[in-house]
Amino acid sequence: MKRAIIFFIFSVIVITTPFKVVAQSFPDRFSKGESSFGGELGFGYTFNLPPGKDRTDLSFGFVFPNWQKNLTGIIAPDSLLQGALYWHVEAGLAQLTHRDHEYLLGFSPVMVQYKFLKPGRKWAPTFLAGAGFSMQNWDDTPAEYELGSEFQFLLHLGGGIEVFRESGSYSFNYRLFHVSNAGMRKPNIGLNAHIFTLGYRF
Repeated sequence: MKRAIIFFIFSVIVITTPFKVVAQSFPDRFSKGESSFGGELGFGYTFNLPPGKDRTDLSFGFVFPNWQKNLTGIIAPDSLLQGALYWHVEAGLAQLTHRDHEYLLGFSPVMVQYKFLKPGRKWAPTFLAGAGFSMQNWDDTPAEYELGSEFQFLLHLGGGIEVFRESGSYSFNYRLFHVSNAGMRKPNIGLNAHIFTLGYRF
């Protein structure tokens, strides 16, 4: 728990560090082809989904830098669905906060994020979904029953709130994080986790 608190404080300090970027108008900021770098820092813990399997309880720090590119510009104007679709690519580290601090290194190039945008509003609900892969050593001891190989696939599904500034933005995010090897090697009941993060875009 102490390490988790320290990690959270570090996350807040990093994400709230100001960066100087030229402000853009609403159409320019969300125009097709625009790209940006960012990252998410947070904390996750596994839970028993689906019920009936006695899965290992794990908690971990989550550090995933990312890159986004606007694929559509503003679409569905003047409707509740008005927004923009982004290609989202991320890579990073999930490291256990207990046991022997085992790690998971992940890369997820097949992800999208939709931002529900409205002129004059300084925040936007977001939806995130996608897939990737990882190498990890959680299977050595802490999760040998759930993960049967070092190579694992990743699935992401979540949402959040992004708060825009004149330059950059902050976000508060949740995602369901699934880790398994798709049956390539047994055992393979997989792990599911809740992840809560703070994000910043440059």
